Amino acid sequence: MTYDQARDGEQLARLQNAIGRFISRYNANPATTNRKTIILFPGGTGSQLLRANAPYSSGASYFYDLLWVDCEVIAGKALHLRMQGDLDDNQQIVIPDGPVRFFPFLPYEGFKWWCFSNDIDYFIFGWDWRRDLCLTVKYFLDVFMPIFASRVQASCSPDPLQNLSLVGHSFGGMVVKLIMNESINPYVQLVKKAVTVASPFYGYAGQLPRYFIGEPDLNAFYGSNKPMTEVASSLQAGYSLLFLDQGTYLRDGALLAADPFFPLAQYPIVDATTGVPVDPYDNPITGGGQARYPQNYGVTSLKLVSGKANNTRVAAPLDPAINNKFFNIRGVQVTSAGAVINDTVNNQTWKWIAPNFDPDSDLCPITDYRGPGDGVLPAWSTRLVSTPPANIITLRGNIDHAFMMSDAVVLNQLAMVI
Repeated sequence: MTYDQARDGEQLARLQNAIGRFISRYNANPATTNRKTIILFPGGTGSQLLRANAPYSSGASYFYDLLWVDCEVIAGKALHLRMQGDLDDNQQIVIPDGPVRFFPFLPYEGFKWWCFSNDIDYFIFGWDWRRDLCLTVKYFLDVFMPIFASRVQASCSPDPLQNLSLVGHSFGGMVVKLIMNESINPYVQLVKKAVTVASPFYGYAGQLPRYFIGEPDLNAFYGSNKPMTEVASSLQAGYSLLFLDQGTYLRDGALLAADPFFPLAQYPIVDATTGVPVDPYDNPITGGGQARYPQNYGVTSLKLVSGKANNTRVAAPLDPAINNKFFNIRGVQVTSAGAVINDTVNNQTWKWIAPNFDPDSDLCPITDYRGPGDGVLPAWSTRLVSTPPANIITLRGNIDHAFMMSDAVVLNQLAMVI
């Protein structure tokens, strides 16, 4: 058995247990008509991760410890998020296990209670937000869905898949979009509605600085910016989150600028000195003795190429037959009087750096500029321009990006969509 096969098998064992719990909830639900099923994909860092207690060995059995997230993340656990290619740190298998359940960070408890209160059947598909997104999509469609369909159709009545919606929050919405790209897949054709909630179709500003100064919320616990810079640079999925490449901007820029409420006036990253657009994917890593990315902490051209491929797939138009059932919900923070709060990073400038850039002693070359959004994602990025206009829903209010799936206004809107 290979490492990949072992990891997939360990994840499937967890999912089998979760499917059993879904079946029990479904059969305990007194509703017999108009049944609706939602499969929810949590946002980035919103899925709980477990780590095997020992390195991979063919045929071995493992016990698992909670890796993400608990209070021990400040005692060094976050460093175990590091990957070498698609191998986990020290080859100790890491698998997702539903949504994060670390009090008080419970971003999906409101969603679960809303489903219970409205007789909606739900399954929360935890996914590994460190790995290449296409691997998650393939596993969901080729491994999980055949088993899920077989078990629930044999054990539940009426069929839980007769009215199926996929919902993705934030980064999870990018996974949903990539799933819907597979328009000829029979399980995709089963989907009645696919809904993204605050999902960055064209990237977001928070990822790029991590390749220079790590993760500010965790750096202090390690006494240095370097460890988390190395961790962030090792995770392939993160490279899908950078702002859109210039090719996509050439195709969609006019439509982004034509957003009737929150237009993107120009390319979102420019050189700090010249004002020339800086493509985070296609600009050279080095030039004229200077560099765009640090040279010693894990950013590589290969990772950028792979990230760009997924970034462009997320922004690509859907098949017309699929597009009509695709919806985008985005949030915009406003004051109690209704004025837009410009406190979400919308665009950036980028300075060249020395190749031997030091995350501890050198300043981050990225400068942020703020505008409308949900506090994390800019409003212009959370609307796919090819989505039918009637399927784009903008919610204004006291929006908190992390907790949108527990926000009554968002959930009421979701109810109308599905």
